[in-house]
Amino acid sequence: MNIAPQRNSVTFPHGFLDFLRVSQERRHRIGTCELQPARLERFNKALRAISPNAPNLTLDQMAAAAQRALDHHRDGATPSFVQSRMAALRRLDGMAADEAWQPSDEARRLVVVLRAYRDDTDDLIPDAEPVIGLLDDAVLVDVALQLLRDELADYEDFCRFRRVAADFAGLAEDATGLTRAHWLAAMLQAHSSRGRLDATPRQQYVPDPRASLFHIT
Repeated sequence: MNIAPQRNSVTFPHGFLDFLRVSQERRHRIGTCELQPARLERFNKALRAISPNAPNLTLDQMAAAAQRALDHHRDGATPSFVQSRMAALRRLDGMAADEAWQPSDEARRLVVVLRAYRDDTDDLIPDAEPVIGLLDDAVLVDVALQLLRDELADYEDFCRFRRVAADFAGLAEDATGLTRAHWLAAMLQAHSSRGRLDATPRQQYVPDPRASLFHIT
């Protein structure tokens, strides 16, 4: 299956700054915290580690986006964008750790970058900040998702393949012994009469790009 990064997706890098509107007044304070330039540099360093072509973001851009999230979630709820990207990070973690899948070196590398930033106590927005505490983490996950979308979609198919086989055999999934090579052979056999594999649409695990990044709902 094709697992080349999708560098021409709707969300990234094209349109990456479309939604990062800066407010009319310069604003670095959001909620109860003041965004710090040194922490922004940590964020941008992680962003560049994920994609060297990513533009550096500014304090004004991040503050304006975070304020929109706060204005939209006065009830203190976590934005769905953040929830979905944190769920995606857990799936990326699982994919990178699944030896049966034999994840690509790029997938492993990006997950290491994401986890290092996620565990950084000096990240841009303190995690304990209501509503927006994980917004900066979610932005990085979103960019990584665009670059790993094909591999993650393939991995989801592999997980379904392994789960069905395990249910049929009455075994635990990790006891099936199935690997990425088994899944690929099964897919090739299933599609042999339909021409090229990529002629058949596949369900994409990556969320709809129209709901991506700072389209915060």
